[in-house]
Amino acid sequence: MPRDGVRELTVLSEFRPFGLTAEALDGGSPSGDDDGDYHFFLFDPQVAKQRDEAVEVEDASSSDHELFVRGNRIIWSAGSRVYKRFTLPSKVIKVCWSRMSDMYEALLCVLQVDRLTIYGIAGEEVSVPLPYAITSIWSLPFGLLLQRASEGSLLSNISLSSSNPFLSARDAFRQKRDIYTPTHMFDYCTRSDGTSMSSHIILKDPLEDPQITYIEERGKLNLMWEFDERTIWTSDCLPLMVSYNKGKMQHSLWVVEVNGSNLQVVNPKSSDLISPLKSTKHYFRRIWQGKGSHTPASKVFLAVDDDCTPIICFLLLEQKKLLSLQLQSLEVNNETVYDIKPDMSWCISAIAAAAVAVTRPKVKVGQLPHRDVITLTPANTLLLYCGKQCLCKYVMPSPLVIAQLLGGGDLSGVNNTLDDLKIVELAEAVEGRINIVFNNGKNYRCTLRRSPSSSLTSECIAAMAEGLNPSLYKYFLGLLWGGDDSTYLAKADLCADSEWESFCNVITKLCQNPIRNSQLSHSSWEFLVKSKYNQQYLRSNYIAGAFPGLLSNSKESDSSAVIANHTENAEEAFCMKLLTETLYSLHAVYETLKLDNLRKRDLGLLVVLLYDIASFLHEPSYMDHYKRDFPMLLKDFVTSQFLPASKTPPSLFRWLENCLQHGCASASICDIPLLVCRTGTSVVNWARKIISFYSLLCGAEQAGKSLSTGVTCNIAPGLYHTREELTVLGMVGEKFGLHHLDLLPAGVSLPLRHAIDKCRESPPANWPVAAYVLLGREDLALLHLRDTTKYSELDCTRSNLILGSTPYMLPLHPVTIPSSVSDTLEMDNLKLEDIDNFEGPVIDGMEHIFNSSTQLRYGRDLRLNEVRRLLCSARPVVIQTPVNPTASDQDFQQTQLWHLAQRTTALPFGRGAFTLGTICTLLTEALAVPKLVLAGRLPAQQNATVNLDPNVRNIQELKSWPEFHNAVAAGLRLSPLQGKMSRTWILYNKPDEPNVTHAGLLLALGLHGHLRVLTITDIFQYYSQEHESTTVGLMIGLAASYRGTMQPSISKSLYVHLPARHPSSFPELELPTLIQSAALISVGLLYEGSAHPQTMQILLSEIGRRSGGDNVHEREGYAVSAGFALGLVALGRGQDAIGSINTLVDRLFHYIGGKELHNDGLFSSSADEYNRSAGQIADGNVVNIDVTAPGAIIALALMYLKTESELIVSRLSIPQTKFELQYIRPDFILLRVISRNLILWTRIQPSENWIQSQIPEVVKNGVSGLGNKTDDVYEMDAEAFVQAYVNIIVGACISLGLRFAGTRDGNAQELLYKYAVYFLNEIKPVCTSNSNDLPKGLSVYVDRGTLETYLHLIVLSLCVVMAGSGHLQTFRFLKFLRSRNSADGHAGFGTQMAVSLASGFLFIGGGMWTFSTGNCSIAALLITLYPHLPTGPNDNRCHLQAFRHLYVLATEARWIQTVDVDTGLPVYVPLEITNKETDLYSETSFCEVTPCSLPERAILKSVRVCGPRYWPQLIELCPKEKPWWNSGENHHPFNSGVLYVKRKVGACSYVDDPIGSQSLLSRAMHKMSALSQPKSCLPTTDAIPVDQLVSTFSSDPSLIAFAHLFCDSSWSNRFELDFQDFCQQVLFECVSKDRPALLQVYLSLYATIGHIVDSVVSGTYIIGDSLSLSSLKIALAYYEALSKGRLTTSRGEIMQSTFLGSLKKRVEDILNFSTDLNADICEYALSGKWPTGNYPVAKSSITLSWYLQWYNVPSPLDIKRAEESIKCAKTSPSIPLLRVVFPTTHVVALDAINRFLTSSPVKG
Repeated sequence: MPRDGVRELTVLSEFRPFGLTAEALDGGSPSGDDDGDYHFFLFDPQVAKQRDEAVEVEDASSSDHELFVRGNRIIWSAGSRVYKRFTLPSKVIKVCWSRMSDMYEALLCVLQVDRLTIYGIAGEEVSVPLPYAITSIWSLPFGLLLQRASEGSLLSNISLSSSNPFLSARDAFRQKRDIYTPTHMFDYCTRSDGTSMSSHIILKDPLEDPQITYIEERGKLNLMWEFDERTIWTSDCLPLMVSYNKGKMQHSLWVVEVNGSNLQVVNPKSSDLISPLKSTKHYFRRIWQGKGSHTPASKVFLAVDDDCTPIICFLLLEQKKLLSLQLQSLEVNNETVYDIKPDMSWCISAIAAAAVAVTRPKVKVGQLPHRDVITLTPANTLLLYCGKQCLCKYVMPSPLVIAQLLGGGDLSGVNNTLDDLKIVELAEAVEGRINIVFNNGKNYRCTLRRSPSSSLTSECIAAMAEGLNPSLYKYFLGLLWGGDDSTYLAKADLCADSEWESFCNVITKLCQNPIRNSQLSHSSWEFLVKSKYNQQYLRSNYIAGAFPGLLSNSKESDSSAVIANHTENAEEAFCMKLLTETLYSLHAVYETLKLDNLRKRDLGLLVVLLYDIASFLHEPSYMDHYKRDFPMLLKDFVTSQFLPASKTPPSLFRWLENCLQHGCASASICDIPLLVCRTGTSVVNWARKIISFYSLLCGAEQAGKSLSTGVTCNIAPGLYHTREELTVLGMVGEKFGLHHLDLLPAGVSLPLRHAIDKCRESPPANWPVAAYVLLGREDLALLHLRDTTKYSELDCTRSNLILGSTPYMLPLHPVTIPSSVSDTLEMDNLKLEDIDNFEGPVIDGMEHIFNSSTQLRYGRDLRLNEVRRLLCSARPVVIQTPVNPTASDQDFQQTQLWHLAQRTTALPFGRGAFTLGTICTLLTEALAVPKLVLAGRLPAQQNATVNLDPNVRNIQELKSWPEFHNAVAAGLRLSPLQGKMSRTWILYNKPDEPNVTHAGLLLALGLHGHLRVLTITDIFQYYSQEHESTTVGLMIGLAASYRGTMQPSISKSLYVHLPARHPSSFPELELPTLIQSAALISVGLLYEGSAHPQTMQILLSEIGRRSGGDNVHEREGYAVSAGFALGLVALGRGQDAIGSINTLVDRLFHYIGGKELHNDGLFSSSADEYNRSAGQIADGNVVNIDVTAPGAIIALALMYLKTESELIVSRLSIPQTKFELQYIRPDFILLRVISRNLILWTRIQPSENWIQSQIPEVVKNGVSGLGNKTDDVYEMDAEAFVQAYVNIIVGACISLGLRFAGTRDGNAQELLYKYAVYFLNEIKPVCTSNSNDLPKGLSVYVDRGTLETYLHLIVLSLCVVMAGSGHLQTFRFLKFLRSRNSADGHAGFGTQMAVSLASGFLFIGGGMWTFSTGNCSIAALLITLYPHLPTGPNDNRCHLQAFRHLYVLATEARWIQTVDVDTGLPVYVPLEITNKETDLYSETSFCEVTPCSLPERAILKSVRVCGPRYWPQLIELCPKEKPWWNSGENHHPFNSGVLYVKRKVGACSYVDDPIGSQSLLSRAMHKMSALSQPKSCLPTTDAIPVDQLVSTFSSDPSLIAFAHLFCDSSWSNRFELDFQDFCQQVLFECVSKDRPALLQVYLSLYATIGHIVDSVVSGTYIIGDSLSLSSLKIALAYYEALSKGRLTTSRGEIMQSTFLGSLKKRVEDILNFSTDLNADICEYALSGKWPTGNYPVAKSSITLSWYLQWYNVPSPLDIKRAEESIKCAKTSPSIPLLRVVFPTTHVVALDAINRFLTSSPVKG
């Protein structure tokens, strides 16, 4: 019980649950309804915060949060604001907060009768059904503990517990998950016979199975079957549980431990039922039990003892005491083992108690917050305890004060109730706030003044707690809180200065009256001697004659005198020890505050206290140390008055300087305070970090976290090669950001800035994201952010990055949009509006194609506008007619319109490619499909509209499949970037009646992989509509989405549409052949690359299946589809496929060659008899090769793709004789050439010689003499030669297109363009520059339609090579073909489709996509480019038109654009791209300017940002034969196509300054040269303001503000002009070298010298300390280390050496200029006296301190000891000798000391 320590509680308000008010506002229970049928508890808002946020944010909310529960409703409120409301289906039994496992956020767990509902802070919800009764839930550090009700008991309402509102925050991240309702979670927790297994269950994750628990007994694990052990408390900080057994009347304390693998489980049956995924076991170990309690403890909580040991407190009401148990912990194998010893418990008389944070708030003991105990004694007294020590007594203010405080009305009679008020309960303790409940029902929310507002006071107390011996700190704490006249925190309105004064008074009284303290506890013997019992014993024994000859009075007085003398000596020694340790601890705080620029005022307050303590302890070295730092604040002293001290005070500035000058091994460890080296200290953590950084920079040795300098450092993981890189990793590991650097003195921060600057250019690639932010490389940070951070943590990580950066490193807003880009946007928008604007803008499906990337790429180029115009099918086409048309003109209009309509229906093919993946749709809107307009308009007749005559042609039949392709094009616009498509959105777009539009959308979604969200029910509902195009689109889309997965359910749905595969008993289905063809291709896509034997047999038989019924006309297309499908299944696996592959190949060659087939039984079809009797063509046993050959050739090509199989190629021979030319169809020769080249993949060369090598000699000889007409026989041979020649050339061109797809190879482009022009000239000469080495006159032997088809196939191949490039020459050629066809009347649908598709390929995805050359891509492209063009919009005979969209499967988004990380705008940046060595070329590097496309992943080796305007970064890759990374992948090296770059300050972007004429160097040099001229000569009209100049090159607001304020041209006097000149030069230096952070360092050092000069000149001393000179000395030591090679730099010196040299010279000049300084130095060195007197004293003292600090003059005691040593050696002092004695002292000071010693005797 304290004697006089009385504190007054601060009443915040009268308390009433806000939930009652919220209910009244909601119209629920009336405001006055306090019937008690509700529960509530208050909790700290930090509980519900995310873990890292809870650590970083302090006191984010001053009001407590409340959870109010009534019935099935929960109200979460914060102060007087409702935060959230929860309404549940049944009554709430219990609510608690829990952090399960390593969850990123806290979870609100709500127990109901039949379920457990878990809410996440972000709104997620999990509902867990409960198969049996759960009585209560409790939070543990790693999960939720559920206690089962005993069998046969009924579940009753359990009161809400508020004993566990505190939650610790650990630094852990975890991804937030989608929430669902798990089923059967508790099934395995029940035995097979139905009996329960475990009384306690632990749920570690809302979505995982709960785990049964065990109990440890005698080294073995038994099942936890303790229903009588009712849990009454758990801790969410430590794994502890308290239970009460009513039958045994005992409390038990349990430790929950994990991984009992070394313990034997004695219940094998139960262990068998554990989930096999759970290898860990949770078991309870009893560490304490207390008997004799008839009722359970009314409250259990955790607190902390005075020695920072956790204690567990039990409030036992029946015994009116608070039982406290001290918890002991031991680290064993990196695990904490808890135990309680019997002698570590004590009791305090109490009827109410709570844990509060008063003495050491915001401090944690491990994971446990530091908590004191507030108790209510039976005598109605409030006492504050820290462990066993009672600190003070708390009293309530008078009722009158309370009434006035709370605004009461009538105050009469208040004083009459003063004696009647009694406290009956302490409730709802949160931090330092608590509810005080009185016997009159009043409930007040009070605060215990939980923390002082003075941060200096808090830090000093914390330092003493961490540095003092526990008994000493306990004694000091008693003085601080329970002193007789201490005012520390006695009043609620105490200000910060008053708190510091109170703290100083306690220390000062110890110095003034150390013996009067009688509260000191002595030894046990002294206690017994002084006790009343001992006095009575002595008196009684003396009376009885036990001590004869002794007089009682004299003996007793002598004994008392001895005891008193001994007690006084012990008290004095105790106080001296207390003050000594206090000096050392507070000195550590002092040295730490010297490293913080913002704590100068606190430093001045603390130095006065330390000076007084050192003076009392006779520590002249400490006094001299403080006097040197603050000569004007401290009183004078004479060193010779004190005895020589043996201990030199630690000095961090001295250690840092020596560390730079001589290395950390030479720096004395004695200069580091012991408290800094002690692990676990928090108050001097700032100093520990700086020391550790300097240690790493100067080569300290590492041993784990410990360094050879005695401190510890958390080093972030990462690769390092230099000490600077290791230092940066240490800064990151210690969470030291750029804003922390600005807090350091300028000189101290300089070496750390050096380390950052050196690593900035090319840091290692595996560093943490925070390291790149520290370097100012936010571009690299965003590049690596996706690799290290889960999506849910992205926002938190970004915020942490911003916190670690200063404003000049992360500008928040861009400067301006570059003018050239904005002009381009405006110009293009105007021109787009001018295009056919006769009826206003229309939706053409391409309006979104113009974005920042395309504008940056094409600039003012109008190619995209032209492509949009050419591919627009939503406007009527122009028909040129005379002004006054006749009847014949109208017929001509219809004919012309018909040809133009053919072209219009082909446009969706190209538009789909052009807009591929360019938009992200809103899932709340339906997809807009542009119209397909077949009408025309007549400009000559005022844009009159003319439609096709429905009486002449069936327009609806014409538009059926084109509408399908139009919808496909609209669907292909959707970008895969938006991720998983919603099933709801797909069904939302589903029409009531099936139509071709939705069918096309299904195909487009499937090609993007979005149809995986459809259920099997949805799929069969689509099939049941029996809509032809819907079925086709759905089958192909599903197969593309499930590509290569062999999904059984999808496979079954596809085989349903192949009647030939139905068993004989299956009912006959009439399915169109095109559906069957689509099903075949779909099967191939589904089984792609699997080489599934059974599927290959089925598809092989389908190639040669005999026709039947009405399917004869489309049989060839069916066989080709089967061939493609077979090739897809065995794609590239012809040589390694298992099974009878040789037999399969032989049969394929039978299909190619047409020999008679014998039924070998292996590949016979089970459905060969399908409609055999109905066959219309009698094939017999001979294969109809006209039908089977194309499919077989294609199958072989894909099966042996890139295998280089000579055997297969030799059998797929090109005709070498005239007979073979007559035997093989010319178009089959084309397929054979393609097939051979795809197999011999690596031999394809983009050269004329390679193409000529494809042509046999007989063909070459045959076409060489086409002009020589001799006879009819030759004419027949010539036709065969020319047909073969043309097909071989076209086949070779298609092979080239596939081989170099998407590569933009220049040789391939030139070669294909050459042959395209050649074929064009052969059709109709249009170009005179045709090559003379190619044969002429092809059109004589080949019909024009074939030449047109082959011309367009070559053009398609050309556009495949140049895909996404927008190649201008190729585009012009396409425009010519389009206009030529329209003018000549050759507007066939097939050729128009080819032109449209080629245009789309050339600008695929708006130029942001391209093609791949992987096996799967080549197969998809081959299907798209199959050399049979349709004759009309509905022609699906030879090749299903829907297959032309499969090119989507071959596309890759290898597009990359660079974005300025500061402005967020896309920019031009040169990239150096390196390709690995291949068969065609060696390793090569070339430059591209972004935005651009990258090479394929198989050859891409590295990408480097080059050029002088942007910071370099290198992305190294390992070339692999894999597809390009999918958008959104975490390991995507290019961030899904966006590469963030950081522009160097002082350089303009390439948009604003293409040639570099406007760089800061070129502009600012002119300005700086102008500034050097006299002001009268400066031009006033053309002058550019400096702030405007800076804003051009940097968006940093601080730099712009500095330029505006400090470079003001209106300054006139000399000083202002000099300072302005300095500011301009420094600004240019920092900005031009991209080191804006050094601006503060320059100004700080400049201001230091400026203040010194002003003080000397004017005599007015602005600064009264010498700390700034110490900072300057460290800057000079850094420069010395740099010049001597101890530190190295790669970008040149970060601060000009001439500037530092000039500062050094200026200081020395000032010190040499002082006239009276020599006398003061002599007096100080010889006698230790500082200058005395009046006004000149301040000047002399401050100047002397500058001299002592600058030259590192030793203390007078050290000089005296050196003098005595020299005398003992019988020698005379000299400078070399003094240099040996004082190695760190400057030679100037040594010369002065030598003069003083030789001229004057040392005064003693």
